Amino acid sequence: MKKHFGALGRALKRRFATKKAAALYSVLFFSLLFLLGSVAPAPLAAVSRGQASNRGGAAIGAAGLMGDVAAEDGVDRGLYFTAYKVRRGDTLSGIADSFNVSLDTVVSFNGVKNARTLQPGKILKIPSMSGILYAAKQGESAVKVAAANGVSPDRVIEANGLMSDILEARSLFLPDAKLASFTLREISGDLFGWPARGWISSWYGWRGDPFTGARVFHNGIDIGVDTGTPVHAAMDGVVSETGYNSSFGNYIVLSHHAGWMSLYGHLQSVSVRDGQRIATGQRIAFSGNTGYSTGPHLHFSVFKNGRTVNPYNVLH
Repeated sequence: MKKHFGALGRALKRRFATKKAAALYSVLFFSLLFLLGSVAPAPLAAVSRGQASNRGGAAIGAAGLMGDVAAEDGVDRGLYFTAYKVRRGDTLSGIADSFNVSLDTVVSFNGVKNARTLQPGKILKIPSMSGILYAAKQGESAVKVAAANGVSPDRVIEANGLMSDILEARSLFLPDAKLASFTLREISGDLFGWPARGWISSWYGWRGDPFTGARVFHNGIDIGVDTGTPVHAAMDGVVSETGYNSSFGNYIVLSHHAGWMSLYGHLQSVSVRDGQRIATGQRIAFSGNTGYSTGPHLHFSVFKNGRTVNPYNVLH
């Protein structure tokens, strides 16, 4: 009998211990579920569904900028962006139009330096509203930054979730602000007008020398024109130099805004003087066949901060 009671006691003890452990595990399990259920999903996990079909198929998601995310219920969620994968044939202006934002917005938000180098497969971030990014300096006033850019201080404060007018060094989104027109023209590749009516007879880059056949670098484009064709300033500027040399014959160099310069060579005659201010489209010379040339044409070079740039990339 004693033996039976001892076995029963041990069994009850084991059963009691098991129930106690089970109860403890249950409490821990439901506590964990409660904690997990109280944590909101992170903004970066949000996905903007349906935008791919609405915009040609390349919108791939959305993420919060200031703690707000895209919504499909018509509720204003503040500032957020959609990730867009560039497709063949896309242009920045077309992408901006499809998202109902300005070209300045797409350019600024993605740090685009040359719109003509846009490649299929590139991921662009498209904000939910028009505006530009601004690199705020430590101690700057948000109100003064807004005023300098011609936008509402309240909109800037709201979009960026600012708690103080005094800024830290950070990227600030300026709703409705625009880039300087010259900056946008530079990025869009619409900086210079064509200096003469004609055709491109020689491109920028390496080529065979027309006289010797040796491989040389051609630092501009040659525009085929008849002798005596009017040559026009490709952009506003100042005549920094005129003269003659064995390579370009009669030539003109114009200095423009932001470190840009343009050169016009093989001219028949020059119609401007050094130091003269010139407007875009103003006639500055007549084309010719002077200098190192095999026939009548206009040599046109473009420089940025002293370095040659392919003129074709910055011509209208």
